[in-house]
Amino acid sequence: MTLVGKIFTVLILVMSILFMAFAMMVFATHTNWKETAEKLKLKSTQQQQLNDQAKLDLEAVKRVLALEQASRRHALAVAQTRLNQALQQLEQQAALLNQKESQLNDANVAVKSAEERLTALAAEILDARQKLKLAQQERDDVFLKVVELTDKLNQSETTRQLLDDRNGQLVNQIADMDRVMQKHGLTVNSLVAHIPPKVEGVVMDVSGSDLVEISIGHDDGLKVGHSLDVFRGSTYLGRIVIRKTAPDRAVGEMVKELKRGQIKKGDHVTTKLS
Repeated sequence: MTLVGKIFTVLILVMSILFMAFAMMVFATHTNWKETAEKLKLKSTQQQQLNDQAKLDLEAVKRVLALEQASRRHALAVAQTRLNQALQQLEQQAALLNQKESQLNDANVAVKSAEERLTALAAEILDARQKLKLAQQERDDVFLKVVELTDKLNQSETTRQLLDDRNGQLVNQIADMDRVMQKHGLTVNSLVAHIPPKVEGVVMDVSGSDLVEISIGHDDGLKVGHSLDVFRGSTYLGRIVIRKTAPDRAVGEMVKELKRGQIKKGDHVTTKLS
């Protein structure tokens, strides 16, 4: 056999194997359409039954859903009503809270005012206590002063009684002295009439006959016969004897025995050296 014949023989063998494999594949994939149709019909029937059952279930579910929706609407309405009531109560509570807050603010203001008043009252009480303490101290001092004055008053009363007794004695003695002086023709000023009062003046004028006019008179207590000393600075010039008096003037005569210098206008006269 030639090479070509061998090649064809091999090709025929290979092709036979291929056709056999194809035939087996076709047989393996062959479908029984009648049986498949019956299965499909049975499956369709079952599916229809399932569909009907599903519709029934759907209707039942719809009824349940409707009832549930109605129940939910009712519950929602009840909830809405309760919500409205709760909102009203909340508004009432908010108003009440605002009122309470306003009352609380007023109470806080009142408390603050009361605290300020309490502080002021405490300060007033403290001041009153201090004033009371001072008043008590003053009262004690006054009481001690009253006791002291009472003692002094008692002593003064005792002294007054003694002085009254002494005064009575002196009145009796004066009455006796008056009777004695009247009996002898004397007065109260008889023994001191010659003593001039304590006065000072200046020389107003000097005449050639040793008469001296001075700036004090009988309004100052000078009388005729009174003696005054004359001096210039620390120099003693002599003594004059009053011979004539006027309200604010007097004339005196120089005592020649006591003359120690020439008297001039402006010299001082006084009774303090007498």
